[in-house]
Amino acid sequence: MQTIVDINPLKSGKLAAYKAFVAEIIGPRKREFSDLLTRYSLKTANAYHHRIQDVDFIIVVHLAEDDARARLEKFMTSTHPMDQWFAEQLNDLHDFTPLNGAEQASNLLFNFDVQTQELKTFL
Repeated sequence: MQTIVDINPLKSGKLAAYKAFVAEIIGPRKREFSDLLTRYSLKTANAYHHRIQDVDFIIVVHLAEDDARARLEKFMTSTHPMDQWFAEQLNDLHDFTPLNGAEQASNLLFNFDVQTQELKTFL
């Protein structure tokens, strides 16, 4: 099990549209959204809004199976209708331009398990 965190800026003026998108995926498209998460080995989805210097950011946190990152690599090229609709919504709402040419994926630096006291570093 792993945690995946995505932090992406919204395009200017898109906060209301993002809220409408959320209302749709947790309302009429709830079953389709659940199926999408399952296809990509995502167990949960928690979304947060944060505003920094007049820029709205959406932070999405997923509890995920270990194979989720590999599955997610195929998301943007999926032919599944829900995946395509979802990707279109994200592209309309977010500014995915990497900042200063940086990669958008985060890298795990360390993992510490309190119960076993096991520390794994990935530096």
